[in-house]
Amino acid sequence: MKFIIFIALNLLVQLSIAATSTVGKTAKVDVPGMVCQMCVQGMKKNFSSVVNNPDNDVVVDLDQKTVTVKFNTEVTEEIIKEKVQDAGYNAASILWIEEKKK
Repeated sequence: MKFIIFIALNLLVQLSIAATSTVGKTAKVDVPGMVCQMCVQGMKKNFSSVVNNPDNDVVVDLDQKTVTVKFNTEVTEEIIKEKVQDAGYNAASILWIEEKKK
């Protein structure tokens, strides 16, 4: 009986992890203070290790003060905050964007 419970719990954990995967997901990060092209280059550089192509997968909007990133690997919100902080800024908020179903 204990073995069956163990297997069931393990399966639930695995399903939970798969459901929360960030691979292929997109996040929009509010980053107050960005004003110039150096900010854009810094964000693209700092996120380059977690995207396929920084030029396409990291979009910096200086007017809205946001960075939109499509990830190719598992990340946490802490990792996102660290990458923004490494560029010299603070992430005010992170919004996960739902992909539109076709």
